[in-house]
Amino acid sequence: MKKVISILIAALMSAASMAQVNPKINQLFEELKQTKGALTPTTPSIMKRGGLDTNGNRPSLDYSLPIYYRPDLIRGRQESLLVDSILQADKACFDKRVKAIRRTISEMQKEAQDSLHYESHTNGKDTIVCSLNFCRDTTRVHKYSDDKFSYFYSDEFLDFVLESGKQEGTFEGRFRYTVTLPGIDLSSNTYSWGDMMDDIESLMSKHSISHRNSFWQHDDAYSHAVWDDDESEDRKAWMNIVNYGEYAYAGVTEAKIYSLTEDQKQLAQQLLAAIDSMALRFTNSRQSRYYEYHYGASFERGPSIMLAVFSRHISETNSIQVRVADHGFHFLILNTRGVEWIPTEWYSLKSFVNGKKTYFEGMAPKK
Repeated sequence: MKKVISILIAALMSAASMAQVNPKINQLFEELKQTKGALTPTTPSIMKRGGLDTNGNRPSLDYSLPIYYRPDLIRGRQESLLVDSILQADKACFDKRVKAIRRTISEMQKEAQDSLHYESHTNGKDTIVCSLNFCRDTTRVHKYSDDKFSYFYSDEFLDFVLESGKQEGTFEGRFRYTVTLPGIDLSSNTYSWGDMMDDIESLMSKHSISHRNSFWQHDDAYSHAVWDDDESEDRKAWMNIVNYGEYAYAGVTEAKIYSLTEDQKQLAQQLLAAIDSMALRFTNSRQSRYYEYHYGASFERGPSIMLAVFSRHISETNSIQVRVADHGFHFLILNTRGVEWIPTEWYSLKSFVNGKKTYFEGMAPKK
């Protein structure tokens, strides 16, 4: 886990070097890294968004960190002195994080062009909402509202939300910082999705790693039936329901799966680093579709999306994902039209069409 955190912090610093990231943000995340609670993350997720370069859009870096304290999730299952000790330490870390974030916001407020602030502490309930805009170009600044509060969106902004949870003594919120990167040079060479797929295929072939093809489909009628029944066996058969593009119930996913055994961990990590470099190169080139690239994709962090590429108006998505399952390490290349549903048994299924499953040879579950 320490290695994962180090990789993410290195990615943070590398990303920061590409943009005019406020140094106080870097200082804040370095400070948060020291508050190692047992139950909550201390390292931000870092996402690079971009694409549609022909429209003059510039990529951006988004840093986000959930801020929460949820003892009810633990105490509801187990009562012990050890649990109380862990929660006590986690509450101390939570308090340190909130204090560090609030201090940083106070310091940065002097540099902000605009600010919104709301705070309430009544009837045992706490609410803190703050949004700062640092962009001087007013044509690039937008103000929007959700059901309760208002925020800024611009070339550089941050927001912090913290509210008491439904259970007494609980808190939930987030800290987010976004900064716009320099525009892509439109005269530069492109590195397309197809180019990257060719490079991945060559990389895998070099190490004698073949792939297997899987097909997952759900039409409108089947999707409605599954969606309307949370307890149905078919609902449990789908691990993940995602939609990057235009909303629709139906979806078709063609999956290409590269797998390595658990004794090939070192090679899996080498391949992960190489493919991650390709994905980052993809984001540094002109792209006609939107993309979301996640720094720090890792086998250790559970299911991890490295890169997703999609269109705003057409429900078609391409993505690269990394997963650990069935005693092995896996790279998934997905092409989805419609809503992306990933089966729970994705690693062993040759096809899953409207509830009907076929398995790869030798991978069917034992009865």
